[in-house]
Amino acid sequence: MTNSFSGSLVKLRKAAGFPTGYRFFHDSGGRPVLKITYRKYLLWEQGRVLPPIEALTRLAPALKLLPGGGALGELAASWLRTMAGEETYGYILRPIVSVKDDTAGLPPMHSAMGRALGSRKYPVTVAQAAASLESFDHHKAFLFVTKDGGDWSAERLASCAGLAGKTAAAVCKDFLAAGILKKAKEGVFSCPLAGALLEFPRLELLPPGYPQRVHEFQRRLLDEGRITWRRCGFIRADREALTGFLPIIDTSVLTAHAYESQEGKALFAVEGRLVKISDFNP
Repeated sequence: MTNSFSGSLVKLRKAAGFPTGYRFFHDSGGRPVLKITYRKYLLWEQGRVLPPIEALTRLAPALKLLPGGGALGELAASWLRTMAGEETYGYILRPIVSVKDDTAGLPPMHSAMGRALGSRKYPVTVAQAAASLESFDHHKAFLFVTKDGGDWSAERLASCAGLAGKTAAAVCKDFLAAGILKKAKEGVFSCPLAGALLEFPRLELLPPGYPQRVHEFQRRLLDEGRITWRRCGFIRADREALTGFLPIIDTSVLTAHAYESQEGKALFAVEGRLVKISDFNP
């Protein structure tokens, strides 16, 4: 009993890295974040109930959809099509609804690389993301354990991440509870996330105060590091037009993961961002 909206919802949920509705609902924070029960969400996926339009404002960040992006436009258009019916939508709404293609500006190499790396994606759960942001030490430790598939102990973590022994032991305990680490034997752990292409939940889904920690911790890490290469350009443009450039930045940063190696000698940060300097008032 599927419909246009439920079909788009399932498609975008899978594209976001969630193989089942159950994983999507619970890994995205469940009822406290999505403001619905799992039973009700399941009815949406099955096409038995069409959610209210305001529910899309909670689904969009959970599905990792960019504001103004083509995927979000597809979800909204499928909601309108289901609400109005195919005939009414085609006659009244389709002429005024514009859904852009996010891949239109991507070079073939970028598109191919994005598809190839997509199979490695692992959606970090809200609980795992919160555990990785419990403190700066937690965040730094998270980067190390998720980049190495070998065995970890509190002692090794302390040595690699530069943590105090007691801090490293506390981090291991917290990571074990969140599923970031798994117990291999007494005092030894492995990381099931190691080697995967990690995708954090959208910041809107994190507990209050945690989105600010992301920026603070990343800035501290970058400040402690050393720039090995940099290119910066200044352009005059409209924000709406620049949204078409975001998928290119996203895929370019994603492509950097093709160079990852378990034998790599150092931990690097690859950053892509748009910074608004000021308004242009001629």
